[in-house]
Amino acid sequence: MPAKKSGTPALRTGEGIRRGGAQYEAIHNALAHGAAQELADVGYGEFSPEGVAERVGVSARTAFRHYETKLALALAGIQSLPSYKGWLDASHPGESLADRLRNGLRTGADHIELVAYITSTVLSYRETQPELVKALRRHVLNPRERAIESFLHEGQRKGVFRTEVHASALAAADLGVFTMAALGQFHLGRGETRVNRMFQTYWPLMATNAHIHD
Repeated sequence: MPAKKSGTPALRTGEGIRRGGAQYEAIHNALAHGAAQELADVGYGEFSPEGVAERVGVSARTAFRHYETKLALALAGIQSLPSYKGWLDASHPGESLADRLRNGLRTGADHIELVAYITSTVLSYRETQPELVKALRRHVLNPRERAIESFLHEGQRKGVFRTEVHASALAAADLGVFTMAALGQFHLGRGETRVNRMFQTYWPLMATNAHIHD
């Protein structure tokens, strides 16, 4: 799978930051997000704390103070990926499920989607580093499926979504869309173009005939 190049704003800081303080937490989180981008860009084989440190703009020593091993930093990167928590929850009284999906997709459009690239590399290391696949399932894929399932069941109770649709199938379709985008087979676009394109992909999979044009 071709690597996705993405940048992380540099975070310049000196040594001796107090553990648990606001600046320490900022560096800790920046390293985790930088690790996700590095993992997506170069794969686990070429992944290194030194590379993440350079991407984030801190010293390698600082990276190792926060995450003692390559594996620990890679796991932090995986855990930093969006889990869809709260993305599909109601935000306004009377909001339609179609509008809620659009708003959830807008939230997603603000994130660089790395899950397809990271899934590809962690599956390649599932025999030698099974912790990577376990973390991906526990912190990303399973929570995403649960968020989709809750949204889907609500729509089925209201008669908006077809009862034969299963959350596992939608979650697989969701991962499939990002995989095709990573391979250059599906152009997501940006902003509202991305929102509309993804809505037009997902909504017909779920909606009953009476709600297909919501």
